[in-house]
Amino acid sequence: MDGHSAFEAWLFSPYLWVFAALLLVGADMVFGLEYFVLSIGVAALVMAALLYLQGQPWAPAAPAIESWRGVGVWFAGSTVASVAAIRLLFQRRGGPPDPNEY
Repeated sequence: MDGHSAFEAWLFSPYLWVFAALLLVGADMVFGLEYFVLSIGVAALVMAALLYLQGQPWAPAAPAIESWRGVGVWFAGSTVASVAAIRLLFQRRGGPPDPNEY
């Protein structure tokens, strides 16, 4: 097994993406990185789900990700979507003014 195929074997493993998601979400919770790393962790969890569903015979509607470029495109797209979703979810509502803002 050469280096390129070993890289792709790890890249297509849903377990790697779940581990990365747990690591990123945990880092955001511990260090308080203002939900940015949380959104990347959510995108990693989406990648794990997509790669897991790709190998299941009962999930024929799963997208076919065949190369490392496809993994990169899907991960980038899910990162952008999760950033937008988390920004909308955690945005400030019009409430009383914060006395700590100058």
